[in-house]
Amino acid sequence: MTSAPEDDSDLRRLLNDAVSEVHPEGGTEQIRARARRSSAGRWMPLTVAAAVATVAVIGGAAWLAQRQPLGRSAAGSGSVSDANAPTGVRDSPTPTHLIDAQVYVLGSTAVGPRLFVEQKQIRTAADSSDLQTVVDETLTAKPADPDYENPFRDLGLTARATLEGGVVTIDLSSAPARPPGMNGGAARMAVQSLVWSADTAGSVTGPVRFTVAGAAADNVLGVSTSAPVERAGSDSVMSTVSITSPLEGSNVSNQFEVTGQAATFEANVVWELKQGEKVVRNGYTTATECCTLSPYRFMVTAAPGEYTLVVHDTDESDGEGVGTSEDTKRITVE
Repeated sequence: MTSAPEDDSDLRRLLNDAVSEVHPEGGTEQIRARARRSSAGRWMPLTVAAAVATVAVIGGAAWLAQRQPLGRSAAGSGSVSDANAPTGVRDSPTPTHLIDAQVYVLGSTAVGPRLFVEQKQIRTAADSSDLQTVVDETLTAKPADPDYENPFRDLGLTARATLEGGVVTIDLSSAPARPPGMNGGAARMAVQSLVWSADTAGSVTGPVRFTVAGAAADNVLGVSTSAPVERAGSDSVMSTVSITSPLEGSNVSNQFEVTGQAATFEANVVWELKQGEKVVRNGYTTATECCTLSPYRFMVTAAPGEYTLVVHDTDESDGEGVGTSEDTKRITVE
């Protein structure tokens, strides 16, 4: 129950005003006689009671209002402070996660187009599989390294990638024809880029099925895909020299490690650190094995600045002009 206000002088004054004109007359018998008169005479006490009740309500409301906490509106007023005002319904952000991916792309070498691998972190929807994410990236993404190209990027393809029983299926939105200017070797490498990307993401090494609307695709870029496409051996599709780290556009310390893979004569690997056309550092190392794709590593020390790191094989063509294959990365030494 609400307690009475401590200062009730206003309430007392209102009550006095309401009953000041009421003057009982006569003794007990006269009062009883008046009470037995018609109902019209009974309104006076009722009026007084109503006045008293009204005054009490008004006084109580005024007392409550005086004690209302600052910064809050009176109950039932319908107003809300700015701090608590609704700001509208906001859509919850779609849950995402990062995946570490290997995406295979094309690059030029002394023996024609070959595959290079880009190490990427890709943000994807939480309910998207790594396989689907990597296949989407292989079909649509622009390579981070400007020396590479994605032959599918301008074809407007989409695909649904699934893995069942150790077999990857890539269901394409359409079977793309070979674009003008693309030769058969580049087309085969392009199809292998999808096969290698999908197999690596799915942690399998088997053939990849290509379909359109669930039915086997006769060909992709003019390459027969009516039967599942086997993953070609690394020595036949990968570049003979590639840099794994540092990545394109990396910031590195003044002493940094270079890693990669090479399949070269006598395992020879040659490198230069350049600013423009000027070679500021150079050296050589060897891969762990000769003539088959195997890892290499070496250390470089350089002053702060922007550089191009070049790693290449040696020309063993005996003057036939085959040339060398190389990989390059633009880096900043801090």
